[in-house]
Amino acid sequence: MKLRVTAPATIVALSLMAGFAAAQQPVPTVTVNANPAAATIVPSGPIPAGPTRLNFVRPAGNKKDLSVYVALLVPGVSVEQLLSTLKREERTDGEASLGLVSIQASVALGAGDAQRALTFNVKPGLSYVVVVEQDTENGPTPRSLTTFTSSGVANGATAPAPAATYKLQGLRFRGPSTLKRTSTVRFQNRDGVSHFALAFPLRKGTTTAQLAKGLRSERSFGKIVAGAPYMAQNVISGGDTGNDQELRFPSKGRYGFVCFIDGHDRLGMYKIITVK
Repeated sequence: MKLRVTAPATIVALSLMAGFAAAQQPVPTVTVNANPAAATIVPSGPIPAGPTRLNFVRPAGNKKDLSVYVALLVPGVSVEQLLSTLKREERTDGEASLGLVSIQASVALGAGDAQRALTFNVKPGLSYVVVVEQDTENGPTPRSLTTFTSSGVANGATAPAPAATYKLQGLRFRGPSTLKRTSTVRFQNRDGVSHFALAFPLRKGTTTAQLAKGLRSERSFGKIVAGAPYMAQNVISGGDTGNDQELRFPSKGRYGFVCFIDGHDRLGMYKIITVK
């Protein structure tokens, strides 16, 4: 009688342990070779659905600023149409391409970044486009595009809780006023329009009122900025998008998060944070 009780109990315990282990699968990492001449993804797919860490790696010898976007095409839009629009924007400095895609995640690699990573939720049964752009002051923009598909199978992973969360909502950065210099930060776009978070190092003692004044005057802005900006969050589309950025600020101090898309800075989309 005792054995008959013990055996089922053991089976139940093992089943619970197996279920717990399955629920605690680590987030898989996918490597994106961020080459503006020929972007590639390893593994190429199909990629299981669920939280996925994308590690964007700069090509050897490239020291330019790079932007990488992971997006879904708007229904009815082709890859060729997207590329044509991006090419046309080089001449017009427009933003029509933002209406052709839903950018789910994105990063910016500064000249000193060998790699940079983020985690976002891959949705099942979809085709994603990955666009790599090299920033240039003059001439055509070096650009490449690749794609990957997601499977209908879930990876069983659970994303670790971020150190902080910012909701880009109501044309505001809603989140904490302090961050660690190195931390994973979640950015969630809850507005119906695209946003980004460009972090400007500020001179000691700069107030929110001074930042607001600086955003209205180039001369005033030069008096409060203490160095080159750091792109904490590159462009993500509105709706219900978000990703967890693995951030490393250039230094400690005070920074001003600003979104310049469509004049959002003039409408109050800025926030001072202290990086410790």
